[in-house]
Amino acid sequence: MKKSKKYKAFKSEDLSYIGDYEKPYGISETFVVNKGDQQVSYVVKNGYGYFLKDFKGARSLAEVARKLENKLTYAEISPIIDFLDLKMVDLAKAAAVSQSTVSRWSADSKIGIPGSYQFFKIDEVIKKGMEIFGRESSLKSWLNTPNMALGQVKPSDLLVSMTGIDLAHEAIDALHFGNVM
Repeated sequence: MKKSKKYKAFKSEDLSYIGDYEKPYGISETFVVNKGDQQVSYVVKNGYGYFLKDFKGARSLAEVARKLENKLTYAEISPIIDFLDLKMVDLAKAAAVSQSTVSRWSADSKIGIPGSYQFFKIDEVIKKGMEIFGRESSLKSWLNTPNMALGQVKPSDLLVSMTGIDLAHEAIDALHFGNVM
């Protein structure tokens, strides 16, 4: 008779030592897997985004969707705009609005659902990049350097469109798996 595997989830706070893992983003859980007489722990990070604080504690994409339906404010996306040094034309394109609309925004202006989704996806690229590069300065350097795999385009220039965000995700994934990009 084959032994079944037992999976048990612990909150990271419940364990006295997880290893060298730090929790820079959101909440984490450790899953302990018993395989015969061996026990292996896997840390799984929950939460989404890097600069968007309200998403760091989200436990599911359904929760993210509910937050996005409430629309992000200009103040919430400002750290992303500053990090990427977005110009008004790029900001308008990313938020799917006109430049004149952007010029009228105040800190508490809602940017709309399409723009909220776009900036959430941009923040996810930044989060993924931070997991690979470890420092904002290193990630910014990569984002602002023409990339051969992306047709000599700077990854930061691609982040104003959904297709470009997907390409940036793929380039970061390739780096994660050891490909040079």
